[in-house]
Amino acid sequence: MLTAILVDDDYPVIRYLSQAVSWSELGIELTGCYYSGLEAWEKARQNPPDLIITDIGMPKMNGLEMLEKFRAMKPGIRAIILSCHNEFKYAQQALKLNVGEYILKESLNIEQLEHALRTLVKEVGLNRQQHTEMQVYKQKQSQNRAALKEKFLKDTLYQSWDKVAWIEQARSNGIMIHAKTYIPMLIVIDRPEEASRLRRMSEYTISFAVENIMQEVLEADHSLFISRYSHKEIVILFCSDQSSRDHQAIYHSIQNAASAVQKYLKLSVSCIFGAEARSPEEIRGTLQRMLKEKIQRFYFPAAGIHRFEEISFSRDDIYAEYGSLYAVINDDIALNRETELRVHVKEWREWVATQKFHPNEVKECVLRLLMDLQLKTKQLLQSPLPMAEEKLFSVVSDIDTLEHLEEWLVQYLEELARKISIFSIKSKRSEVIKAQQFVISHVTEKITLEDMAGRLNLNASYFSRLFKRETNQNFIEYVNMLKLQKAKELLNQSGKTVEEISEYLGYANKSYFIKLFKREMGMRPSEYAAWH
Repeated sequence: MLTAILVDDDYPVIRYLSQAVSWSELGIELTGCYYSGLEAWEKARQNPPDLIITDIGMPKMNGLEMLEKFRAMKPGIRAIILSCHNEFKYAQQALKLNVGEYILKESLNIEQLEHALRTLVKEVGLNRQQHTEMQVYKQKQSQNRAALKEKFLKDTLYQSWDKVAWIEQARSNGIMIHAKTYIPMLIVIDRPEEASRLRRMSEYTISFAVENIMQEVLEADHSLFISRYSHKEIVILFCSDQSSRDHQAIYHSIQNAASAVQKYLKLSVSCIFGAEARSPEEIRGTLQRMLKEKIQRFYFPAAGIHRFEEISFSRDDIYAEYGSLYAVINDDIALNRETELRVHVKEWREWVATQKFHPNEVKECVLRLLMDLQLKTKQLLQSPLPMAEEKLFSVVSDIDTLEHLEEWLVQYLEELARKISIFSIKSKRSEVIKAQQFVISHVTEKITLEDMAGRLNLNASYFSRLFKRETNQNFIEYVNMLKLQKAKELLNQSGKTVEEISEYLGYANKSYFIKLFKREMGMRPSEYAAWH
C-alpha cells in the first residue's frame, strides 16, 4: 500500500477530500493532512510519503517549493497539484517536479481525482517492480562476478597455469600487472556461525556482504583484487608502489573498512597481512601458507589487524598443570564461585598463550577437563550429562581462537555450576561437607538424622545444631530438598509413576511424599507431571 499526504490551506477542501476519496480501495494510506507547505515539510520529511496532493498558493512555503524539497530527498515521489492558478509558468514548474496531474479546483470532482490517483498508483507499482527486477539483475551480476573472481583465485592457488595466460586473467580481474610489489591480506569473519544465527542470514550472504563493503571502502583509494575464498575468509591483494606511505595508507584504509563492516553488519573481522610478493609465484606461495595454516590464527584476538607469522608451538607438556587446574575449577563449580571461576580460566588461558601450545592440544585439554567434570556431575546428580561427548567435541573443534575458547568455556562452566548450585557445599566444616556429599551420592536411600550423625561419630543433637548453624537449614529439610529435586527430574524424564518414584527415593509412605511435594511445589506430583 502506498502512503499519501494532503496539503492545502483551505480546511474545507482538506476535510472533503480526506473523507470523500476511497483511499483504501485505491491502495493508498492517507498518513497526514497539513495546512501549509512548511508544516507538511517539517512533519512528514522524517518519513516521506509516496504521493502528495497539494495546493500551490500557501503562506510561508508554497506547494511547488515544498515539492522541490521532498523530491530532493525522495526523487521518486509523485504529486497531484490542485490549484486555482491557470497559468503556464505554474504548469511548467509542476512538470519539472514530476507532477502527475495538474487539476484546477474550479473543475475538480472526486471521480477525476480518483482516476489520477489510480494512474499514479499503477505507475509507482510498475516503477517499483522494474526497480526490484533491476536490483535482482544487478545482484546476480555481482554474484556472477564474485563467482568468477573466486574461481580465478582458487585456480591461481591450486591449478597449474601458464604465466602469460595468468597475467591476462589477472589484468581482467583488476590486478595491476606492473606494480612493484603486492601485499596479500586475509580477512577472517569472526564467529561466522554465531553471526549467521543472530542476524538470520546465511554464512554465504554474510561473507558476500562483507566483501562488498570492504571493496567499496578500499577501492576508493587503492588498486586491489578482492575475492571470497570461503564462507568466513576473504582474500585481498593490494597492488603497491612499495612506498612506506602507501603501506601506512593501506593500514589506515583497512581500519576504516573493518569499522564499516562493524557499523553496517554488526560483526567483527580479523585482518591478517602476509609477506610482500613480487611475482605471481610469490603471491601464490604466500596465500597458500596463509590459508593452509589456520592454526596460526588461534592466538590472534578478534577484530584486530595482525601480521602472518609461522609459530613454533611449544613441546612442553600441557597436562603438567592439569591436576591443579581441575582442582580449582572443580571447587569453583561445586561452590558456585563465578568470579573465581572466571579468574582461574583467565589465568589458565594466559599461561597457554604464553607457552604457545598447539591449538589441537589446547582443545584436547579442554575436552578432557569438561568430560571429567561432566562425569562427576553425572555421579552427583544421577542425571544425564549436560552435553553429549560427540556434541562437546564438535563444538570445541569448531572454535577458531583461544579468546573465543575462553569465553565459551566460562559460559559452559557457569551453566554447569548453576545446574548443581542447589547441591553446592557452603560449609567449611568437614563434618557438614561429608554429610552433604553422602546425601548427594545416596539420595535414593532412606537417610535419617540419627543415621548420619552415627556415620560421623557425632551426637545427633550436636550434629543437628552444627548443620543448621553452617547451612541455615535443617538436615532433614536438606535431605528432602535434594529428594524433591530428584523427584522433579524423574517426573519429567523417567515415565515412572508417583508411587514408584516415592519408593525409589526411600519414602515408605507415598502420602507423606505427596504432602512434601505439594508443600514445596504448590501442586501434587501428578499435577506437576501433567503440567510439564
